[in-house]
Amino acid sequence: MLNPVLTQQSALPNWLRLSWLCISPLGFAFAGRIAWEKTVWTIKRGPQMVGFSLVHIHPTFFIFGVLGASLLMVWIIPAAIYLVAGRSRISKTDVLMLICAGLVATAMIIPDHFFAAK
Repeated sequence: MLNPVLTQQSALPNWLRLSWLCISPLGFAFAGRIAWEKTVWTIKRGPQMVGFSLVHIHPTFFIFGVLGASLLMVWIIPAAIYLVAGRSRISKTDVLMLICAGLVATAMIIPDHFFAAK
């Protein structure tokens, strides 16, 4: 008997799913840290240079985090194309992957001063 997880239909090709799996951990961690600085720290401490302390304390994490978050934002384009083209085979996992990549893009795109007191 076949495992239903292994035989699950997907609109995304395996190479796109695998690339998401490889770049998402760093992208999520970096976007989470940046979102934290843009929201909580900006509300509590006022306007600041988001990412400044991160790049000076953990420069390697900053470089690979920016790379991971940027690749996730670019990943959305082919994923959306494949999901539209294969809309009859879209799985919940595909939608979850796209939503998570969209949250990373949102965290990176929101202006640094958006949550600052006016």
